[in-house]
Amino acid sequence: MFEICLIFSGVALFLNGFLPLIKKDDNGETIVMNVISGIVIALISIYGIFVIIEPTNYLKIMALMLLAFLHLYISASHIFNLHTESLGWFSALIFLIYIGLGIYFISNQVNMLGWAFIIWSIVFLCYFISRGLNACKTISNFIIMLEGLIPFTLLGIMILLGITAL
Repeated sequence: MFEICLIFSGVALFLNGFLPLIKKDDNGETIVMNVISGIVIALISIYGIFVIIEPTNYLKIMALMLLAFLHLYISASHIFNLHTESLGWFSALIFLIYIGLGIYFISNQVNMLGWAFIIWSIVFLCYFISRGLNACKTISNFIIMLEGLIPFTLLGIMILLGITAL
């Protein structure tokens, strides 16, 4: 289930980063993908809470819920034409949480997952810089696009195919 969430999130993040690079408008076209991703990730996370056997999986579920909320937050900011500074500062908090999760998993010898969280945290840092601080939007959108494509979507597909595991 975790890998399905990665794929949905990766596609939405790719569009969130790519569309502003090719157009001047503020990626309002991604509302549908962000809503779908947010709802799917939230539902899978809620289901996961009830079927979890291993306690460390609660940390994964919590991280997925934050990801779902990010996608729903992005959608709401476009639908209601909200300022994106609060989205940026919310992303800063998620960045710190993901860095902490990465360090936690690495210190507990779950290196692949730990490094994945550290790499995923870069997306939230980019949202913080571009939306919260209103700086480096082009570079941040490019990084968000690449992060959505490689560490989210590609990793999710590799896990589904059994090439790697987290």
